[in-house]
Amino acid sequence: MKVLQGPLAKWEALDPPRAVTVGVFDGVHHGHRMILGRLVAAPFPATVLTFDPHPAEVLAPGTNPRLITTVEERIELMQGVGVDSVGVLDLSEIRHLEPEQFVTEVLVAKLGVRLIVVGSDFQFGRDRAGDSEFLRKAGESHGFDVDVVDLVESGRVISSSRVRRLIEEGEVATAATLLGSRYRLSNVVVPGDQRGKALGFPTANLEPPARKVIPGNGIYAAFAHVGAETLAAAVSVGVRPTFGGTKTLIEAFILDFDRDIYGSVLELEFVERLRPELEFESAEALIGAMNEDVVRVRQVLESAALAG
Repeated sequence: MKVLQGPLAKWEALDPPRAVTVGVFDGVHHGHRMILGRLVAAPFPATVLTFDPHPAEVLAPGTNPRLITTVEERIELMQGVGVDSVGVLDLSEIRHLEPEQFVTEVLVAKLGVRLIVVGSDFQFGRDRAGDSEFLRKAGESHGFDVDVVDLVESGRVISSSRVRRLIEEGEVATAATLLGSRYRLSNVVVPGDQRGKALGFPTANLEPPARKVIPGNGIYAAFAHVGAETLAAAVSVGVRPTFGGTKTLIEAFILDFDRDIYGSVLELEFVERLRPELEFESAEALIGAMNEDVVRVRQVLESAALAG
């Protein structure tokens, strides 16, 4: 896959002519996949224009929205569905462009667009003045077709904000049905205070990634990816109220695993939330609950593995 990044002026023009779509595509959910499916089915190489940083960070500095997928994860997912090339735009560089300028300077000059596929709510250009109807008229002048895809619904319209909210509420299984894949996050394993080890449940601890959505506090069944290995894990997200904690931690008890992985990257694939985070009257009561959690994790992940 070819990836275009950096200042737009330095992008080399792509050849041959392209089928193009434009959007953040955070999460690459089912709605996005409908657009991408139409894109890769076209008789031209498929190109996606995405954004990094997130446009909200450019339009409202300091908001720093949490992401479902980093730009690297988005590119990987797009490659998996057959996208030929990805261009990563910085909105601050192009936000001043009028819709016609965006068409001529980006879609035509850089990408040689022959077909553009967009959602029915697509808007672009300065002050979001361009839409699908503008594209249709521009296509008549510049020699490209426009394919408008209706929004995908599952009860209501699937959107990145809806998926993000579900993850924040701990509804990772529902989020996975909208995404078409399970939510993942990763970070380097760091030393903890050894409290889990003292309780008989040594954990691999992750600092919450700065840019990613963090699942709501609770206990989760998850697959832990350590290098090429995929292992079962009971994951706690929360502040550990039984011990008076206040800082959000992500702690993974990896089942049937006894190896030092400090400094390694651990990726967690969230399958199901088992219960909310609770405050227990004693360490013994907490240990009893954790034993029950492990039994439930085995059952959930065995079913998930059988389901593929």
